[in-house]
Amino acid sequence: MASEAGSKTAAAAIDDQIGQYADHLAEGLATLSFSSKGDRTRYRLKIAAARALEESGYQDVKVSDICAYAEVALGTFYVYYKDKNEIAIEVVLEFIEHLYERARQVGRGRSEFDAILNTNRFFLAAYRANPGLMQCHVQLQSQVPEFREIWRPVHLKWIEAIARSITRRGNYKIGPHGSALAVAHALEGMVFHYLYSVIVTRDFLFEEEDPSRADDLALMLSTVWYRAVYCKDPPGV
Repeated sequence: MASEAGSKTAAAAIDDQIGQYADHLAEGLATLSFSSKGDRTRYRLKIAAARALEESGYQDVKVSDICAYAEVALGTFYVYYKDKNEIAIEVVLEFIEHLYERARQVGRGRSEFDAILNTNRFFLAAYRANPGLMQCHVQLQSQVPEFREIWRPVHLKWIEAIARSITRRGNYKIGPHGSALAVAHALEGMVFHYLYSVIVTRDFLFEEEDPSRADDLALMLSTVWYRAVYCKDPPGV
């Protein structure tokens, strides 16, 4: 495993790459090509929705909040979206898909433990930068059936990718109990719910201003994950 100094440097590098999702979308205004003024306005509304959802949450956000961020009239919103549900589903689903794609990238070409560690560092940084959108994700799952129907196959695809990695690298075979898919569900759920409780709902103490404490969390979760898959301690632990 990397040295402590190297570990902190790697964690800091990931932190530097992760910001608010609304800022990521805003960068697209300068880099993307829009086929019409209407397409650009719709994109601006998505940026505004990402900011409003991050600040207010799905339950409390209003269409007027989104329009205020986008600096458009209320009537303009309804040209592109029928209600807040439609835009919230679109923005949050694209946010989650964005996280999954970025997470795939940070683990590529690394050793078994470093791939797990960097992926968990990424998710921890993403939660810290976007706690409001992570909360919206949970709110939409529990309150909006249309979101669940769209999100479930996206989530399953992510779980299946983890299961393939476990099958390739670990000791789990296909079967009804203890299969790679079941283990993938359990481990992914562990990370998701632990980070949600620490960062979003703050059920446990988390010193936001202390980056080393954040990396301790990533190291702990990654060690548990590695032990579950490989039935041994990570190198150097």
